[in-house]
Amino acid sequence: MEKTKYLNWRGKLVNLSRIKKILVVQPKPFGDVLLTSAYLPALRHKFPDAQIDYFVAKPYDRMVYKHPSLDNVVAVNHRPGKWYIIDRLISFWIVFRRRYDLVIDQNCSTTSTQVVALSGARYRLGYDSGQSAMFSNIQTVYGPDKYNAAKRYDMLKPFGIEEEPVKLFFYISPEEHQFAENWIKEHHLKDRRIVLYSPGTTYEYKAWKVDYFAELADMVAERTNLVSVLLAAPDERSYLLKMAEKMKTPALVLPPLTLGQVGAFLKRVAFLFCNDGGLYHLSVATQTPTLGFFGSVETIAWSAQGFVPTHFHLNNPEYQLEPERHFGFTPLDALERFKEIAPQFDIKVRE
Repeated sequence: MEKTKYLNWRGKLVNLSRIKKILVVQPKPFGDVLLTSAYLPALRHKFPDAQIDYFVAKPYDRMVYKHPSLDNVVAVNHRPGKWYIIDRLISFWIVFRRRYDLVIDQNCSTTSTQVVALSGARYRLGYDSGQSAMFSNIQTVYGPDKYNAAKRYDMLKPFGIEEEPVKLFFYISPEEHQFAENWIKEHHLKDRRIVLYSPGTTYEYKAWKVDYFAELADMVAERTNLVSVLLAAPDERSYLLKMAEKMKTPALVLPPLTLGQVGAFLKRVAFLFCNDGGLYHLSVATQTPTLGFFGSVETIAWSAQGFVPTHFHLNNPEYQLEPERHFGFTPLDALERFKEIAPQFDIKVRE
């Protein structure tokens, strides 16, 4: 007969054999949903026979679609206006009726805290400070600042789960791969290497000057054999169009894409230049060599440099947010940083 396993948490015995159903709560946004998924394989290893589900709002559920460590993705509506309260109540009921044994409040937001508090779960894991502290009966503490995908392991420390090397999973369908292949073939790039530029971002203060992106792209085009391709989310295409207009060298512009199609292209490019944001973290999952431009955000929390061998950043620690968003460095500075990185990925940059 198998011996019952217990976790001694501050003198309280937690019966691990009772944990058969686990729910990780991280409603949004795209980047955070993906970053939280970093610890799912470790959680699965700790509870190999448990049902592990992920609570997320639509459309952010795409980031954990078909994740191999998950049994179910509990995707709920999160609409504004008159639907807000209705969607919230439906979410509470969906979670409550599933009867989870352990619910993890990874987000520590108003939404996630309410979901956890009303879950009816025997064990509720959260941080010992902030909104979730009142409703969590197993608590953890924030560790030192580090890349967010790695830092999220802090949540699992009460269960003896230690940080593992950062690896993110993002599912790309055969149809999405084929779309990228067809586009590349149609533009006669099958035997060429692509450098991808994404000058947009959800938050304007995170966007490096578009003029600088254009100037950098021209310098890279003149010094390498890479083909310039521009990418932007549907609501960020104004950045892309302005960059294309400013460039003096040729560039191809990708049409609006789904997240899966973006992932398929990231798998096929030689290098990516982008701002801090969801695309930077998605490129961690696709293992695309990337240089991210960071302004006034904390690089220690949001840059994968030092945690993922394909990822780097450029920032000026003395930069203060201002309307021009030059970030305290020039296109020439970016080119010099690229020249340092490029040889690792067999990219030759001419003087």
